Amino acid sequence: MSITSDLATVDETDLLLELWQLYMQDLARFRNLIVENDGRYRDDRLRTYLAYEEHWPLVIRSHGEVAGFALVRKSKPDTHVVGEFFIKPEFRRAGVGAAAVDQILQRFKGNWEIPFQSENPIGAIFWRKTISKLGYEATESNLLQDVWLRFTNTAN
Repeated sequence: MSITSDLATVDETDLLLELWQLYMQDLARFRNLIVENDGRYRDDRLRTYLAYEEHWPLVIRSHGEVAGFALVRKSKPDTHVVGEFFIKPEFRRAGVGAAAVDQILQRFKGNWEIPFQSENPIGAIFWRKTISKLGYEATESNLLQDVWLRFTNTAN
């Protein structure tokens, strides 16, 4: 399986903005998200990842086709957060998401925090199953509307 998760380039900003709209549409099923007057969801959160140090937008591809994105940031020394993660529906259930997560975790060593929406049963199953299958022992806690998995990746 040829899956890649590479840092987004400046030339891929428009691509990320379009993927963001698909992602927000998915999340709208679980959260009270409002479409703006221009017909789009707000994208200021994504733009933060495009503008700040220690924020990494990644484009996920499967066999060269754009399959999704991940937004990773540093939350404190030696701790990274998967702030957002999206795989397009046509690439789901094919191992693309799990392979991308594995690559991302290998790219950034240290402590990890992965929040997900408890009201999204498919996302909850994905994160719990993927982190466990990759061999990490995560603790789980609730913070506001999200469930947070926390674990450490120190493997080389």
